[in-house]
Amino acid sequence: MSDLADYAWLTGNTAALLLEECLVDQAPLHRQLQRLRKVLSPQQAGLVIELTSLRRRAETKFGRLASKMFFTELALQQATDLWTASYKASRLKNDQPVHDYCCGLGGDLMALARRGPAVGWDRSAEMAHLATANLDVLGASEHSQVRVQEIEAMAPLPGEVWHLDPDRRSSGRRSTQMEWHSPGPEFIEHLRKIAPDGVLKLAPAAEVPEPWNQEAEREWISWNRQCRQQVVWFGALAQQSCLRRATVVTKTANCLEDPRVHSFVGQSTTRAPQGSQVEEYIYDIDPAVRAAGLTGALARDQNLVALQKESGYLTSAIFCGHPLLTGFQVLDVLPLRVKSLSSFLRKQSIGRLEIKKRGIETDPEQLRQKLKLQGEESRTLLLTRLGEREIAILAQRCLDGVTGSSLKD
Repeated sequence: MSDLADYAWLTGNTAALLLEECLVDQAPLHRQLQRLRKVLSPQQAGLVIELTSLRRRAETKFGRLASKMFFTELALQQATDLWTASYKASRLKNDQPVHDYCCGLGGDLMALARRGPAVGWDRSAEMAHLATANLDVLGASEHSQVRVQEIEAMAPLPGEVWHLDPDRRSSGRRSTQMEWHSPGPEFIEHLRKIAPDGVLKLAPAAEVPEPWNQEAEREWISWNRQCRQQVVWFGALAQQSCLRRATVVTKTANCLEDPRVHSFVGQSTTRAPQGSQVEEYIYDIDPAVRAAGLTGALARDQNLVALQKESGYLTSAIFCGHPLLTGFQVLDVLPLRVKSLSSFLRKQSIGRLEIKKRGIETDPEQLRQKLKLQGEESRTLLLTRLGEREIAILAQRCLDGVTGSSLKD
């Protein structure tokens, strides 16, 4: 296992030159590892190759900054992407001091440091070292820093803002139950008494103490078509207390530019009206909306009906262009029977098929193999239930109300 001395070497000048060479080298990583072992210790060679692999993967989360940043496997998995972090930081006042507790490698901390002074805290000296190096990559280390400290022993001053990403694996296994998080609800209440304005990052499925539903704003954020975090906003940072917010964050070409953001706010108790037939258009719901339990509220707000209970698709006779919905024009509705469906698709010369499902057990890839597709046309097939029947909806993606190819060439 790597220790602080290993990471100190990895962030130094010698390793920097090797990392630059490896990142542009097209040779397989195992070949590069063999070459490095001739001039480095096995531990150092392994660290260089591991970080090279992680930097390539991290480009999705951190854009061009990834090629200079420092990661571990677990820390990269847990890190907030830079676009989501930038959105969260935008809800805080510029130049207001903020503490980022359990900062890890610094995904959120980097965005917070862009807007003003920030202090990251982590109990791991190794993570604190990597987070400091990542602040240097951003050029933010002059006004922001990272300290090693047991989080429970450190609190903000009154008037300061805090961000907390508690450890969800303190018992050895990942948990969505807050009583198993470290620090847990009692410490968060302690923080709120000292400094009421705070931000709590949780898993999408995490449940919070009941009073927080009335006192705070709960927000679910999706990025890259996945909902990876729930955010609880306390104090003056809560824009819509008692309500829930679903937000989709869209990448910009430049990771240092503010992302495009769209939100919907509503009550999770609102239920969608139920439809008895598939209309002209059908909609897949953004993961943040589903995670927040706002499918019904969004359906009523946009005059849509549901084909089944909250987990299914929505439909309408008139196109609805909403950033938290992906729209499709319905071409045909068929029973979900492999033999007849395969014959129909061949007659339509459909050889490329995007298959999506809601509320049924059918495996899309197994179905694709059984359909034996042939042809040049591309479409989308949405599998769901209508009443007791399993159906397959043949559709074409809508781009601002205009139908377009379901798949990219």
